[in-house]
Amino acid sequence: MERFVERARHVEVQIVGDGEGTIVHFGERDCTVRRRYQKLIEEATSTALPIRLRRKLHEAAIRITSFAKYRNAGTVEFLYDVDREDFYFIEVNSRIQVEHPVSEEVTGEDLIARQLNVAAGQGIGLSQADVHFRGHAIECRINAEDPFNNFMPAPGRITAWTPPSGEGIRLDTHARMGYLVPPFYDSMIGKLIAKGRDRSEAIERILKAIRDFRLEGPNTTLPLLCFIAAHTDFRENRITTRWLEDKGLPDFSKA
Repeated sequence: MERFVERARHVEVQIVGDGEGTIVHFGERDCTVRRRYQKLIEEATSTALPIRLRRKLHEAAIRITSFAKYRNAGTVEFLYDVDREDFYFIEVNSRIQVEHPVSEEVTGEDLIARQLNVAAGQGIGLSQADVHFRGHAIECRINAEDPFNNFMPAPGRITAWTPPSGEGIRLDTHARMGYLVPPFYDSMIGKLIAKGRDRSEAIERILKAIRDFRLEGPNTTLPLLCFIAAHTDFRENRITTRWLEDKGLPDFSKA
């Protein structure tokens, strides 16, 4: 039987392995804000974890992938039990993930370049001692969905497109002015990332960036992302994997 975790956070460790047992980790990400098991907001690092557990989490991720002689960039995913202050293994995602930019922002490393180096047989190119962590980063997934209408898909042509800018702001996207969002694929059209000296500054920057983003045409999740980033529970880090559906969305519908 598996233990039932009533109040959980989703925490994952970004790693790169050379296929010979050497693994370097690039810290952990907190991906707790989700709807129907799909992540909406990701952060690096996880300020909800005690320092001793962060170290244990990193060690566990390295042990698992080192034993398998893992070769690639990848993510080792865990559930963190808030009440017991313990964590449990979920799976290894053997690929680069959507939320990798927040790990890049807090380490200053190009994870795609590291992945390509490993694939080319050139090794990881750095040791664990070379990885340093600075600041806090938050990523919001911008999806072409209508949060006011049960997240119905919202394909269509982008008629206004003025992305935000400023210190610590990054936008990863394929979209542009006039782009036609198709109905056939994943609804994500961009990833908005903000980095700050700490979590509070990162929240303020991502909130301003969302508000400054002029995107017209298809409906998007920007209004919901703005609501979450401004919510007291999110700002005070009082969230679990069930928070958005149990508390966040009901509050959003009343706003």
